[in-house]
Amino acid sequence: MKNPRLLFLPVIVLSLAGCSQSVPTGSVGIWHNRFTGYINKAIAHPGFHITLIHGIIPVDTTQTMAEVQNMHPRDEHGVQMKAVTVVVQYSLIPNRVPLFYRETKQIQKEPHTDYNTVGLRMLERSAIPYAVQIATEQSTPQNIAAHLDTYAHTIKKVLNQRLHKLYPKIDPYVINSVTVPTFDLPLSVQKQVNAKAGFQAELETIKAAEVVQVQKKKLATLQASVQADALANAAKASGLTPGQIVAWEKARALYALSHGASGPVNRVVMTKN
Repeated sequence: MKNPRLLFLPVIVLSLAGCSQSVPTGSVGIWHNRFTGYINKAIAHPGFHITLIHGIIPVDTTQTMAEVQNMHPRDEHGVQMKAVTVVVQYSLIPNRVPLFYRETKQIQKEPHTDYNTVGLRMLERSAIPYAVQIATEQSTPQNIAAHLDTYAHTIKKVLNQRLHKLYPKIDPYVINSVTVPTFDLPLSVQKQVNAKAGFQAELETIKAAEVVQVQKKKLATLQASVQADALANAAKASGLTPGQIVAWEKARALYALSHGASGPVNRVVMTKN
Protein backbone atom coordinates (compact mmCIF):
# COMPACT_ATOMS: atom_id res chain seq x y z
CA MET A 1 0.00 0.00 0.00
CA LYS A 2 1.29 3.37 -0.93
CA ASN A 3 2.25 5.94 1.68
CA PRO A 4 -0.70 8.43 2.09
CA ARG A 5 1.78 11.26 2.55
CA LEU A 6 3.21 10.62 -0.90
CA LEU A 7 -0.27 10.92 -2.39
CA PHE A 8 -0.61 14.47 -1.06
CA LEU A 9 2.86 15.57 -2.25
CA PRO A 10 1.81 16.47 -5.87
CA VAL A 11 -1.12 18.41 -4.45
CA ILE A 12 1.19 20.40 -2.18
CA VAL A 13 3.64 21.09 -5.04
CA LEU A 14 0.83 22.26 -7.33
CA SER A 15 -0.57 24.48 -4.58
CA LEU A 16 2.80 26.11 -3.98
CA ALA A 17 3.29 26.56 -7.73
CA GLY A 18 -0.04 28.37 -7.90
CA CYS A 19 0.88 30.54 -4.92
CA SER A 20 4.21 31.80 -6.13
CA GLN A 21 5.08 34.82 -8.23
CA SER A 22 8.26 36.21 -9.77
CA VAL A 23 9.48 39.78 -9.87
CA PRO A 24 11.50 40.54 -13.05
CA THR A 25 14.97 42.03 -12.97
CA GLY A 26 14.77 45.83 -13.02
CA SER A 27 11.50 45.78 -11.10
CA VAL A 28 10.31 45.67 -7.50
CA GLY A 29 7.17 44.08 -6.15
CA ILE A 30 4.45 45.78 -4.08
CA TRP A 31 3.08 43.38 -1.46
CA HIS A 32 -0.66 43.62 -0.90
CA ASN A 33 -3.09 41.56 1.19
CA ARG A 34 -5.53 39.70 -1.05
CA PHE A 35 -8.37 40.06 1.46
CA THR A 36 -7.89 43.44 3.15
CA GLY A 37 -6.01 45.28 0.38
CA TYR A 38 -3.36 46.41 2.87
CA ILE A 39 -0.16 47.65 1.15
CA ASN A 40 3.08 46.64 2.84
CA LYS A 41 5.87 49.21 3.09
CA ALA A 42 8.50 46.58 2.31
CA ILE A 43 9.36 45.68 -1.28
CA ALA A 44 9.59 42.32 -2.99
CA HIS A 45 13.00 42.08 -4.63
CA PRO A 46 13.55 40.49 -8.06
CA GLY A 47 13.14 36.71 -7.98
CA PHE A 48 10.52 34.11 -6.95
CA HIS A 49 8.30 34.66 -3.91
CA ILE A 50 5.68 32.50 -2.19
CA THR A 51 2.35 34.30 -2.22
CA LEU A 52 -0.36 32.83 -0.02
CA ILE A 53 -2.65 35.51 1.37
CA HIS A 54 -0.47 38.23 -0.13
CA GLY A 55 -0.11 39.16 -3.79
CA ILE A 56 2.65 41.02 -5.60
CA ILE A 57 2.32 43.86 -8.10
CA PRO A 58 5.56 44.12 -10.11
CA VAL A 59 6.62 47.70 -10.91
CA ASP A 60 9.36 48.58 -13.37
CA THR A 61 12.00 50.90 -11.86
CA THR A 62 14.10 51.36 -15.01
CA GLN A 63 13.72 54.27 -17.39
CA THR A 64 10.19 55.19 -18.50
CA MET A 65 9.06 57.87 -20.95
CA ALA A 66 6.30 60.39 -20.27
CA GLU A 67 5.31 62.53 -23.28
CA VAL A 68 2.88 65.44 -23.30
CA GLN A 69 1.94 67.00 -26.64
CA ASN A 70 0.14 70.09 -27.90
CA MET A 71 0.45 72.22 -24.76
CA HIS A 72 -0.35 75.94 -24.97
CA PRO A 73 1.51 77.69 -22.13
CA ARG A 74 1.71 81.51 -21.92
CA ASP A 75 4.90 83.54 -21.75
CA GLU A 76 5.74 86.40 -19.36
CA HIS A 77 3.63 88.80 -21.48
CA GLY A 78 0.65 86.45 -21.68
CA VAL A 79 1.37 85.39 -25.28
CA GLN A 80 0.08 81.86 -25.80
CA MET A 81 2.31 79.31 -27.51
CA LYS A 82 0.89 77.50 -30.50
CA ALA A 83 2.00 74.00 -29.46
CA VAL A 84 4.69 72.60 -27.16
CA THR A 85 5.73 68.95 -26.79
CA VAL A 86 7.81 67.82 -23.82
CA VAL A 87 9.33 64.38 -23.29
CA VAL A 88 10.43 63.36 -19.78
CA GLN A 89 12.56 60.27 -19.14
CA TYR A 90 12.33 59.07 -15.54
CA SER A 91 13.17 56.09 -13.36
CA LEU A 92 11.96 55.12 -9.87
CA ILE A 93 13.65 54.81 -6.47
CA PRO A 94 12.82 51.15 -5.59
CA ASN A 95 12.25 51.45 -1.82
CA ARG A 96 9.85 54.39 -2.28
CA VAL A 97 7.56 52.64 -4.76
CA PRO A 98 5.29 50.94 -2.15
CA LEU A 99 5.08 54.15 -0.07
CA PHE A 100 4.09 56.17 -3.13
CA TYR A 101 1.53 53.57 -4.18
CA ARG A 102 0.03 53.44 -0.67
CA GLU A 103 -0.68 57.17 -0.83
CA THR A 104 -1.69 57.64 -4.47
CA LYS A 105 -2.84 54.24 -5.83
CA GLN A 106 -1.45 55.43 -9.15
CA ILE A 107 -0.33 52.43 -11.18
CA GLN A 108 -0.66 51.79 -14.89
CA LYS A 109 1.01 50.09 -17.85
CA GLU A 110 3.98 51.75 -19.49
CA PRO A 111 3.19 52.75 -23.09
CA HIS A 112 3.86 49.97 -25.63
CA THR A 113 5.08 47.50 -22.94
CA ASP A 114 3.75 44.92 -20.50
CA TYR A 115 5.44 46.60 -17.53
CA ASN A 116 3.72 48.49 -14.73
CA THR A 117 4.87 51.89 -13.53
CA VAL A 118 3.58 54.29 -10.89
CA GLY A 119 2.70 57.96 -11.25
CA LEU A 120 2.86 58.17 -15.04
CA ARG A 121 -0.69 59.52 -15.36
CA MET A 122 -0.03 62.18 -12.72
CA LEU A 123 3.11 63.30 -14.58
CA GLU A 124 1.34 63.58 -17.92
CA ARG A 125 -1.86 65.22 -16.71
CA SER A 126 -0.60 67.45 -13.92
CA ALA A 127 3.08 67.79 -13.06
CA ILE A 128 4.54 68.22 -16.55
CA PRO A 129 1.93 70.77 -17.79
CA TYR A 130 2.45 72.71 -14.55
CA ALA A 131 6.24 72.74 -14.96
CA VAL A 132 5.97 73.80 -18.62
CA GLN A 133 3.68 76.72 -17.74
CA ILE A 134 5.97 77.95 -14.93
CA ALA A 135 9.06 77.66 -17.15
CA THR A 136 7.33 79.44 -20.06
CA GLU A 137 6.06 82.40 -18.08
CA GLN A 138 9.62 83.14 -16.98
CA SER A 139 10.72 83.98 -20.53
CA THR A 140 9.62 85.04 -24.02
CA PRO A 141 8.99 82.92 -27.14
CA GLN A 142 11.97 84.46 -28.92
CA ASN A 143 14.31 83.68 -26.05
CA ILE A 144 12.90 80.16 -25.60
CA ALA A 145 13.27 79.38 -29.31
CA ALA A 146 16.89 80.54 -29.22
CA HIS A 147 17.72 78.60 -26.02
CA LEU A 148 15.67 75.38 -25.99
CA ASP A 149 18.27 73.59 -23.84
CA THR A 150 17.91 76.22 -21.13
CA TYR A 151 14.12 75.99 -21.41
CA ALA A 152 14.23 72.19 -20.98
CA HIS A 153 16.57 72.57 -17.98
CA THR A 154 14.13 75.01 -16.36
CA ILE A 155 11.22 72.59 -16.91
CA LYS A 156 13.26 69.81 -15.27
CA LYS A 157 14.08 72.02 -12.27
CA VAL A 158 10.47 73.11 -11.77
CA LEU A 159 9.23 69.53 -12.22
CA ASN A 160 11.55 68.23 -9.49
CA GLN A 161 10.46 70.99 -7.13
CA ARG A 162 6.81 70.23 -7.83
CA LEU A 163 7.20 66.50 -7.17
CA HIS A 164 9.12 67.03 -3.94
CA LYS A 165 6.41 69.42 -2.74
CA LEU A 166 3.53 67.11 -3.67
CA TYR A 167 5.10 63.98 -2.20
CA PRO A 168 7.60 64.93 0.53
CA LYS A 169 9.80 62.01 1.67
CA ILE A 170 8.08 59.53 -0.68
CA ASP A 171 8.77 61.16 -4.07
CA PRO A 172 9.99 58.13 -6.08
CA TYR A 173 10.94 59.93 -9.27
CA VAL A 174 14.42 60.35 -10.68
CA ILE A 175 14.06 62.73 -13.64
CA ASN A 176 16.80 61.58 -16.02
CA SER A 177 16.16 64.02 -18.86
CA VAL A 178 13.72 66.57 -20.28
CA THR A 179 13.62 67.43 -23.97
CA VAL A 180 11.46 69.78 -26.05
CA PRO A 181 11.23 68.17 -29.52
CA THR A 182 8.41 70.48 -30.71
CA PHE A 183 8.01 74.19 -30.06
CA ASP A 184 5.71 76.14 -32.40
CA LEU A 185 5.63 79.90 -32.01
CA PRO A 186 2.47 81.99 -32.48
CA LEU A 187 2.20 83.29 -36.06
CA SER A 188 2.74 86.93 -35.05
CA VAL A 189 5.85 86.03 -33.05
CA GLN A 190 7.11 83.75 -35.83
CA LYS A 191 6.97 86.66 -38.28
CA GLN A 192 8.98 88.77 -35.87
CA VAL A 193 11.54 85.99 -35.44
CA ASN A 194 11.82 85.53 -39.23
CA ALA A 195 12.22 89.27 -39.78
CA LYS A 196 14.88 89.43 -37.08
CA ALA A 197 16.66 86.42 -38.57
CA GLY A 198 16.62 88.06 -42.01
CA PHE A 199 17.91 91.33 -40.58
CA GLN A 200 20.62 89.46 -38.68
CA ALA A 201 21.68 87.60 -41.84
CA GLU A 202 21.90 90.88 -43.77
CA LEU A 203 23.87 92.45 -40.93
CA GLU A 204 26.31 89.54 -40.94
CA THR A 205 26.75 89.94 -44.71
CA ILE A 206 27.53 93.65 -44.29
CA LYS A 207 30.01 92.87 -41.52
CA ALA A 208 31.70 90.26 -43.70
CA ALA A 209 31.99 92.79 -46.55
CA GLU A 210 33.48 95.33 -44.17
CA VAL A 211 36.05 92.79 -43.02
CA VAL A 212 37.02 92.10 -46.63
CA GLN A 213 37.46 95.83 -47.30
CA VAL A 214 39.63 96.24 -44.23
CA GLN A 215 41.74 93.27 -45.26
CA LYS A 216 42.14 94.70 -48.76
CA LYS A 217 43.27 98.05 -47.34
CA LYS A 218 45.78 96.33 -45.08
CA LEU A 219 47.08 94.32 -48.05
CA ALA A 220 47.41 97.44 -50.22
CA THR A 221 49.28 99.22 -47.43
CA LEU A 222 51.56 96.23 -47.00
CA GLN A 223 52.24 96.03 -50.73
CA ALA A 224 53.00 99.77 -50.88
CA SER A 225 55.38 99.39 -47.98
CA VAL A 226 57.16 96.49 -49.66
CA GLN A 227 57.40 98.41 -52.94
CA ALA A 228 58.74 101.50 -51.16
CA ASP A 229 61.41 99.44 -49.40
CA ALA A 230 62.38 97.76 -52.68
CA LEU A 231 62.60 101.15 -54.44
CA ALA A 232 64.81 102.57 -51.67
CA ASN A 233 67.13 99.54 -51.79
CA ALA A 234 67.35 99.77 -55.60
CA ALA A 235 68.20 103.49 -55.44
CA LYS A 236 70.92 102.85 -52.90
CA ALA A 237 72.43 100.03 -54.92
CA SER A 238 72.31 101.78 -58.33
CA GLY A 239 73.05 105.36 -57.34
CA LEU A 240 69.91 106.47 -59.18
CA THR A 241 67.20 108.54 -57.57
CA PRO A 242 63.85 106.89 -56.87
CA GLY A 243 62.27 109.14 -59.55
CA GLN A 244 64.81 107.94 -62.13
CA ILE A 245 64.15 104.30 -61.25
CA VAL A 246 60.39 104.79 -61.58
CA ALA A 247 60.87 106.48 -64.97
CA TRP A 248 63.15 103.66 -66.05
CA GLU A 249 60.53 101.04 -65.02
CA LYS A 250 57.92 102.91 -67.06
CA ALA A 251 60.29 102.99 -70.04
CA ARG A 252 60.83 99.24 -69.73
CA ALA A 253 57.11 98.70 -69.72
CA LEU A 254 56.70 100.81 -72.87
CA TYR A 255 59.52 98.89 -74.50
CA ALA A 256 57.86 95.57 -73.66
CA LEU A 257 54.57 96.78 -75.14
CA SER A 258 56.21 98.01 -78.33
CA HIS A 259 58.29 94.86 -78.63
CA GLY A 260 55.19 92.74 -78.56
CA ALA A 261 53.34 94.88 -81.18
CA SER A 262 53.91 94.98 -84.95
CA GLY A 263 55.97 97.81 -86.49
CA PRO A 264 59.32 99.40 -85.78
CA VAL A 265 60.86 99.06 -82.34
CA ASN A 266 62.63 101.96 -80.64
CA ARG A 267 65.13 100.94 -77.97
CA VAL A 268 64.89 102.99 -74.83
CA VAL A 269 68.16 103.67 -73.03
CA MET A 270 68.34 105.22 -69.56
CA THR A 271 71.52 106.87 -68.35
CA LYS A 272 72.50 108.11 -64.95
CA ASN A 273 72.64 111.71 -66.21
